[in-house]
Amino acid sequence: MLYQQAYVWTVFLAAMDVMLTWLILSRSGDEVNPLARLVIAEWGMAGASAFKFALVMFAIVACELVGRRRHATGRRLATACVAINALPVTWSLVLLATHWGHLQQQGVQLQ
Repeated sequence: MLYQQAYVWTVFLAAMDVMLTWLILSRSGDEVNPLARLVIAEWGMAGASAFKFALVMFAIVACELVGRRRHATGRRLATACVAINALPVTWSLVLLATHWGHLQQQGVQLQ
């Protein structure tokens, strides 16, 4: 594998995205991604997890194929995969921190 470290981060962040999505949905939040919302509506979080990791596998295979022909381009693609997966994780953490902070100010106990 050409970009193992980037792949580890991509898989880690994808897993975090699935877990944070589940946490937000379990706290009466909404999924804002229309495609993810459709997948969750049809197949639940198990389907969303499978869909997310199918996309991750597609991205890794694309990085490997591109990287074998153009190493620098493949590296940039692998780095982009990490950045793209970091965005929803960062946003979810901001939402959770804001929401939990607001609830705690109102005296609501969170479990």
